[in-house]
Amino acid sequence: MRLVIGAATDVGRIREINEDGYLVDEGIGLIAVADGMGGHRAGEVASATALEALRASVRNGNPLREAIEKANDAVFEKSQAYNDYRGMGTTLTAGTLAAGNTLIVGHVGDSRAYLLRDGEFRQLTTDHSRVQELVDDGRLTADEAAVHPMRNIVTRALGVDSSVDVDVYPLQLELGDVVLFCSDGLTGMLQDEFVGAELRRESDPARVATRLVDEANRAGGEDNITVVVVGVVDEPPDRPDPKATVVAAPVPVPDVVEETPGEPEPRARRRRGFLRALIWIIPVVVILGIAMGAIAWYARHNYYVAASLGRVAVYKGVSGGLLWFDPTLERRTAVRVADLRPSDAEDVHAKHTFSSRGDAMAFVRRLEERATTTTTTTSTTTTTTTLLPTTTLAPAPAP
Repeated sequence: MRLVIGAATDVGRIREINEDGYLVDEGIGLIAVADGMGGHRAGEVASATALEALRASVRNGNPLREAIEKANDAVFEKSQAYNDYRGMGTTLTAGTLAAGNTLIVGHVGDSRAYLLRDGEFRQLTTDHSRVQELVDDGRLTADEAAVHPMRNIVTRALGVDSSVDVDVYPLQLELGDVVLFCSDGLTGMLQDEFVGAELRRESDPARVATRLVDEANRAGGEDNITVVVVGVVDEPPDRPDPKATVVAAPVPVPDVVEETPGEPEPRARRRRGFLRALIWIIPVVVILGIAMGAIAWYARHNYYVAASLGRVAVYKGVSGGLLWFDPTLERRTAVRVADLRPSDAEDVHAKHTFSSRGDAMAFVRRLEERATTTTTTTSTTTTTTTLLPTTTLAPAPAP
């Protein structure tokens, strides 16, 4: 399995400076898109600083979540050191390859990652923006959010504070998948249906990346536009496009030793040594694979109920994560923790664990009923509570 990557960026038709940036590092399997913000040229500095710090941290062996936190540190420290850069920040949506053909996606802000699989195009990340909060609360529809005057206000970004909360999404890659990373200069100009149709129509990542940028400009180009398209293929292309980068795990190549008539014995010894090593290595690899599979099964077949943005939410996974398997948000409800009875609020903060999604949802419904009952007995206004869907993600492997 290999990744073929195409990327394009453009300043757009309104802005004078391109404050977007993207990173494709095939050596470490790292892809990222950043959209900077701030004063004069500060956004450009923020995005470039974040991307370089991200690359350095991943190269040093840090998992993606920690690498993004390091990028936040770098942007924040620079903003504090120079008056011209005070208040600058940047979004960051990044992906890095992990064991088992897994793409770990890390996300802060309103740049996005999408997945096209078997013809279905869906958004992987959730925007950290004011309008997304209004959508989650049921106060706006997705169509209304797309044209809302506050649609460009982000609620989370790198560099604006000394710490940052990073969302992590593990994605098990399959042959034929297409993953799109983009800044809001694309999604603000083009509807998801159009973008998905373009990805289905054009299989070459470099060409479709360029076409999407062109289409966003044709639609108005009101912001900087950055697109990175990642195709999952079985074999590398016969004639790689120079605009595309093929990312693959490095394969060790044994040294070729030219054999001479007088030196057959050293070569034979090396062959025997190699076979003996295989006899030891193969069982170890099998045992490790079984162990990793058991850990992955346990980590992804548990659920717990906790608080998210002040509301009751269901998480898939183990609270706090297990090894490299981070929990993922399964569903956030409209039930506010503040509306729960004290004992129920304590249960939520205790992060009760359940062995199935059905048990977790049944527990949430009981909380919902009690919260509704409490509200209606203390107020003349009837309160109804609905469960709001969030994105369900693929099984988690190693960041």
